[in-house]
Amino acid sequence: MKAIMLVLLLISGCISPIIGDSTQKIKLESEIIPSKISLEEPQPLSLEVRVTNIGKSIEIVVADATGTEGLNVSKPSRTTLALKQGESRIIVFNATLTRDAVPGDYRIDVQVKTESGDVVSSVARLRVVAKKGLI
Repeated sequence: MKAIMLVLLLISGCISPIIGDSTQKIKLESEIIPSKISLEEPQPLSLEVRVTNIGKSIEIVVADATGTEGLNVSKPSRTTLALKQGESRIIVFNATLTRDAVPGDYRIDVQVKTESGDVVSSVARLRVVAKKGLI
């Protein structure tokens, strides 16, 4: 019986590294400020991306954000971060409406990749109206 228990313990210890650790290591939150604007009075937008290391070791991450037609998203000069366990940082992407923007809901896709290959995604949403009073 002891031999069986020992074999089971050894197998379970060997299988874990083989199948990999599927534990989430990065938490991602994104928000566009302001979340509603009018075409009548366009204004600069800030996409705030909060990246939190919820893992047990230092994580090196690279953040990226892509807009959609009618919206330009500019990357900051620094999008790569080293995060200690429990540490959070905010990366700010600037965004502006293009001349051909139309009223509607816009989606900005945010993605963070870790050095180990994990990918975490989030979506920020922007509402664009024709006139300021409609906000």
